[in-house]
Amino acid sequence: MTATVSLRDVPLLPATVTIETRADGVRVARHADAIKPFPAKTTAWLDDWATKTPSRVFMAQRDGAGPWNEITYGDMRAAARAIGTALLQRSLSHNRPIAILSGNDLGQALLSFGAQYVGVPFAPVSPAYSLMSQDFGKLRYVLGMLNPGLVYVSSGAPFAKAIEACVPADV
Repeated sequence: MTATVSLRDVPLLPATVTIETRADGVRVARHADAIKPFPAKTTAWLDDWATKTPSRVFMAQRDGAGPWNEITYGDMRAAARAIGTALLQRSLSHNRPIAILSGNDLGQALLSFGAQYVGVPFAPVSPAYSLMSQDFGKLRYVLGMLNPGLVYVSSGAPFAKAIEACVPADV
């Protein structure tokens, strides 16, 4: 039996591309239409929606069969600003960024938006480097490159061995 799937049309820009070949052989591809204005920071969209619809659900996460954990636009903005302040108080910066070892969840989203508000870089690191590896070689390499000032995990127990093996005590 073949199921019939109904698809809706999605409006896309025409693929009108111009190719410029420079004297040195470099080719530059550009869309023919100019880029429309956009905010300087991605958090501007959060600010906009938090102002327009503060009680509307922005993100939700469900663990197993339990209820959804929801966060509204207004609550996300307030939490992100508070987290951003806390990150600055810990002297985090481009020289001391955040390494996120656990997977996607609301905690990571909150931390990520807080970091974006105040300009602190963050790097999600594959959880497999902490949970699957026995020698933590890739995790050591990544953390050595990042020199993080903060390491985030959603739950300490699964990541305890990796943190003990790879994260300096002052982080």
